[in-house]
Amino acid sequence: MAANDAYKTRLIDCDAGRRMGCQSFCCRMLVRLKPHEMEKPADGTPPKSFIDKDEEGYCIHFDKKTSLCGIWEQRPEICREYECNSDFMLQVALRETFCNIVELATKAASTYIPAETYTFIPEIEADESED
Repeated sequence: MAANDAYKTRLIDCDAGRRMGCQSFCCRMLVRLKPHEMEKPADGTPPKSFIDKDEEGYCIHFDKKTSLCGIWEQRPEICREYECNSDFMLQVALRETFCNIVELATKAASTYIPAETYTFIPEIEADESED
């Protein structure tokens, strides 16, 4: 299996997640770039190590009209590797309203959700996820 194939094996159905109430919380998380993904500025300053956020706290590549990633094919490795169903914050996001990622994290710090009550966002079937 090629390195990129691993990213295709477990794609989450983000449309289903939003319908379930995740509120696209992962698109508000800090996205740290790996060293080989950082663009070196021409002026010699250190490269930026993260993806910028808009005024509402969403990734600048998140299209709020379509709820899609604007750089899906070139998204950072951390985005390709992220698996929301293993993140406790998804469970909180599905149960609580929040305005920003800090508010969600604060709610998560004081929330107990038994594992047997977890809700999971469905995965896209492998044949549907072909690029």
